[in-house]
Amino acid sequence: MKTTTRMLLTCAAIGAAGGVLLIPANNIAAAISVVMPLAYAAMTGIWLIPFVFVLALLRRPGVAILAALFASVITSFTTVYGASSLLTNLMIAIALEIPFAISLYRYWRAWVFYVGAAVFGLLYSFTAMAALGVDAWSVPMQATFVLVIIASEVAATWLGLLLARRVERTGVVRGLARPRAARPARPAKVPAA
Repeated sequence: MKTTTRMLLTCAAIGAAGGVLLIPANNIAAAISVVMPLAYAAMTGIWLIPFVFVLALLRRPGVAILAALFASVITSFTTVYGASSLLTNLMIAIALEIPFAISLYRYWRAWVFYVGAAVFGLLYSFTAMAALGVDAWSVPMQATFVLVIIASEVAATWLGLLLARRVERTGVVRGLARPRAARPARPAKVPAA
């Protein structure tokens, strides 16, 4: 990836905005995670929004990781999680980048974002279940917890993609964002003789 000053500043701005978004999210999550795990599960998607947004907007390798580093500068000093928010942000950013890395960052369809978010949500839900004591709940409640996390991740992905499309239409990332691959032309239908 050719990292220009403009690319770094864009990732810094998105990461900083994401960090500001995550300040209340981190503090609320810390307050409710143990006493209201389902409410915590419903809000877990918030952490994906800035990283989905930057990936969808710029379509470049590593931009989610850069944005996560910048977001962590803010959240490390302003939330109860401190420096551990760096690990959380990096974990999310790397997980979101993996599906695109597999295709060598050549394939940027929306469904790839959704699949990546859903897989991340599924894997994260098992970690969260153990940490929050949800693994002691009944199986239907555990399944509900997992589904709520996955739904939250997918909804946040939808919002991140929507925001990226709207910002891209303004033209502010022209020349910075990787061009969208043109869809292959469908062959013309030949009328039957």
